[in-house]
Amino acid sequence: MRKCLVLLFAAAILVLTVTGCSNSKKMTPPQKEALQELLGSGQEIADEAIKGMELTGKVKEKFPAVKKAYEITYDGQKKYAFLSSPLGYRSAIDLFVLIDSEKNELLGIRVLQHDETPLYGGDSLTKEWFLNRFNNKNTGEYLNRVVLEAERPNDIIQITCATVSSQAVINGVNAAMGAYREMVLGEEAEPVPLKVEGFVTEIP
Repeated sequence: MRKCLVLLFAAAILVLTVTGCSNSKKMTPPQKEALQELLGSGQEIADEAIKGMELTGKVKEKFPAVKKAYEITYDGQKKYAFLSSPLGYRSAIDLFVLIDSEKNELLGIRVLQHDETPLYGGDSLTKEWFLNRFNNKNTGEYLNRVVLEAERPNDIIQITCATVSSQAVINGVNAAMGAYREMVLGEEAEPVPLKVEGFVTEIP
């Protein structure tokens, strides 16, 4: 009897592990919504067109903000999506980052969830005028936060009064770009920190 219970318990753990792994490779409805919005597709993207990618130990170490990666076959071309959760001023900011492998450019980003302070620009993180600043940026060079005016192609003008939140989003996108370069292009990319460095935050 005891042996049967042990076997049943082991089988249950195995089932949970397998189903958990398979589910973790599927996009959630908010992620699929972000994907379709960035692709500009009126049609629903089939699950078969979305393939989960394994993050190597090296990628996890160098780009700790990156939690998941997907290869998407769309219109006969490959796109790559990354879920990145850099630490902002108060907590993690969950990002969806989509990359066009034909041009090696960002197709765009979406903020899926955040808890940043509304008074200090947190509300602006989901606004189109901020998100659009990331469109069509080349993945070969990391993005750089600037305060007032963009002088180089990969400069991103920060949200006023939201320096840490802006830098956190940039870190998250840079981490996705670095992971893309290593996982897809086979290049070496500089590590990207999980937390914004050089600023005081509410995160211990």
